[in-house]
Amino acid sequence: MLNPKIFGAVIVAGAMLAPVASFAAAPPAAPPCVFQGHHVASVTPFRVEERRIKSTFTRLGGAELYVQAEPGLTAEWLRLEVARHLAQMHDSASMNDCALDVGNVRVEVNSAGAGFSVRLIAADPNNAEEVLRRARLLLG
Repeated sequence: MLNPKIFGAVIVAGAMLAPVASFAAAPPAAPPCVFQGHHVASVTPFRVEERRIKSTFTRLGGAELYVQAEPGLTAEWLRLEVARHLAQMHDSASMNDCALDVGNVRVEVNSAGAGFSVRLIAADPNNAEEVLRRARLLLG
């Protein structure tokens, strides 16, 4: 026979642990793209100049974003936000619309007038078009 006090304690403990078990089984959610938290004013193609033997040609290398300045936002802070976002992306699910989630993308952030120039440079030339396409989605 089970003591009523022990039975009650087991019921209460089970009720408290049920929500924890359901959260543990859920896969980690993808964080929103870091640039969605800022106003992206323009997106232009970023061109890379390459030299091969005696000739020079230009190819698409990624995208260049212009992010408007906000109170308290500096180029260093934006670089830090991007670095944190890249670190979070390694631990979470794929982000189908984030320009940083296309292979290996290098990011350069510089001050530019009343805002910031952010270059998203694809390491693989085959991914440059996809980086540009996803960056243009930020204009919406």
